[in-house]
Amino acid sequence: MKKYIYIFVLFYSLLTCQGKQDNYIPIEEISASEVDLIPDKNTKTVQTILTFKKLETIDYLSVKKSGGELYSVNIKNSELSSPFTFSYNIKKTDPESFKLVLQAHYKNGNTSKETYLNIDNRWGFFVRKISRIARVTGTSMAGESIPNPNNTTVNWNVGGTDLGIIWEIQPGKYGIFFGDTFGSDFKPNPVNSGGNGSNWRSNVLAYSEDLNLDDGLTFSKMATDSRGDAREIIYSAKDVSGNGDWTSIPTGAIRANNTDYVHYFNIKNWFGWTTNYSGLYKSLDNGENWEKCNNILFASNSYFGMCGYFKKDGYVYMIGTPAGRSGYPRLARFAESDIENRNNYEYWSGHSRGWMKGNETEAVILINHKAGELSFIYNETLKKWIIAYINEDYNRKDINNIVIRYADEITGPWSEPFIYKEYELSYGSFFHPLSISGENLYFLMSIWYPYNVFLMKVEIGDMGEFE
Repeated sequence: MKKYIYIFVLFYSLLTCQGKQDNYIPIEEISASEVDLIPDKNTKTVQTILTFKKLETIDYLSVKKSGGELYSVNIKNSELSSPFTFSYNIKKTDPESFKLVLQAHYKNGNTSKETYLNIDNRWGFFVRKISRIARVTGTSMAGESIPNPNNTTVNWNVGGTDLGIIWEIQPGKYGIFFGDTFGSDFKPNPVNSGGNGSNWRSNVLAYSEDLNLDDGLTFSKMATDSRGDAREIIYSAKDVSGNGDWTSIPTGAIRANNTDYVHYFNIKNWFGWTTNYSGLYKSLDNGENWEKCNNILFASNSYFGMCGYFKKDGYVYMIGTPAGRSGYPRLARFAESDIENRNNYEYWSGHSRGWMKGNETEAVILINHKAGELSFIYNETLKKWIIAYINEDYNRKDINNIVIRYADEITGPWSEPFIYKEYELSYGSFFHPLSISGENLYFLMSIWYPYNVFLMKVEIGDMGEFE
């Protein structure tokens, strides 16, 4: 009797499973054109294109939400197509980050694998993402897959260098100053990456007419000597005793009054970044030849021993720090024609006193955060001032990382910092002038190991308020 019962149960099981796949394993039924979605700030929806492998076998598509309040919707087969435009309306109660979980339910009772749509639902103004696009200088290292369009080691005897201070010489033509530079025998050293190799130059200069930065920053040429090697622009005596003229390092550059200027500091001793002075060089022939401006010097303890520049509303704005990486940013401005006349510089003395002329000690701290190697721009699309610098505030966490802040007015208040931690011992963060429009910013960043310069892309979220 037990034998017949067993056979009956087995036969019934086979009948009830008829139409289902034996040993069914959920399949990858759904493909999405994009899975990382950002709401449209006007329609407040996210959208992607779905395709299905076997649409005719699907009974319905279920959509659930992971994170936030409960949400569940079923889309019938009669409403589907392949491809199918899927959209979701963002709710004010939705969290800043959540997932939509999609799953096909077949007519035979089986289900597909789940497809996850990741929703970035942040609103307001913020840094969404920073990515490394390309190498700018030196030789690619083993395993490095990003483009290296310049091959400076072979083409201009530039194996190791840093910084990358960019300014617009003429519309569509840019100059790029680099710091201490070493020749083709330079080898990255994780213990002492900078300062090894022959043919030491305190600084070198490249030129670019590249207007498409998403595939890298390409040089049109470099300023060279008779051998074709990149030549030093700002002189230094290379006295490494610590008591003389060690090296001259560019900090900021600008075209003012139809003349190109570079601000630099002259190092006496790297231990403590002791400087002899800071000053300017200028070029009267679109960056081809340079001469020292003997009539303008900044003292070794100047608030503007290092600085960045930006032109707007008839002024050249200058944000400076004392030489080194542990000073606080301060603000000055002047007419283009007064760049060599420090008596006409105006210094920001706070909202109660405004702009004060003639004495840099009038300048108050602009951002209460120790900063080094800064640059700043005004982005016309975003209507924001944006500053970037290396974080060297030893009273805080996250030192030796790139910091980005923004403000509606250059005088502040400035936002809380966005701190970029991806690369160890990264420094320098010099904006490309093409960053003055659009919602993407580009800057050059140095990495101590391998002591070379890379092009970075910043994607900004400018979402406004959810209303």
